[in-house]
Amino acid sequence: MRRFLPFAVALGMLMPALAAAQRQGDVDAINRLIDRYGALEDAMDMNAQAQLMSADRVWIAQGVGRRTDQATNMRIQQAVFDQLKKRLPGVQTFTEDRDRLVKFYGSGSVAVASFFRYTTTIVPPTTPPDVAKEFGPAPAVAITLVLEKRDGDWKIVHTHVADLGPPARN
Repeated sequence: MRRFLPFAVALGMLMPALAAAQRQGDVDAINRLIDRYGALEDAMDMNAQAQLMSADRVWIAQGVGRRTDQATNMRIQQAVFDQLKKRLPGVQTFTEDRDRLVKFYGSGSVAVASFFRYTTTIVPPTTPPDVAKEFGPAPAVAITLVLEKRDGDWKIVHTHVADLGPPARN
């Protein structure tokens, strides 16, 4: 028994470091997922974005309410983007997610990520001024994601989007 005591003490000292390294790996994976989430928003590709989410994801947004049918929700969001691209051929958006905070729960298998999202829309120069006015600066939003680690991959299981107020003027 005495022979194993130094080994047990050394292992006990390493456990927090191993847990911290594992946690940092999960933080990095979640940050990559959030980066991809924003990039796919800019690409207006909701089919690809849906791969980041669980099939039973819940989505809540002001003015829209609560949607629990993930497949229908993503079809609606894709239709909105398709209409935008038809109305404004060449439109571009740039998404910036700032002040990310990630916390873990449930023995590290559940995470909550929150951040502020700023989206800049660039309308083509040929857009009529009355139409361009409709697409001025968008309000910043606060986003909260609940993520669950499933089969080794993080998936978004719940999204809450809240407007923060009137948009900032550039």
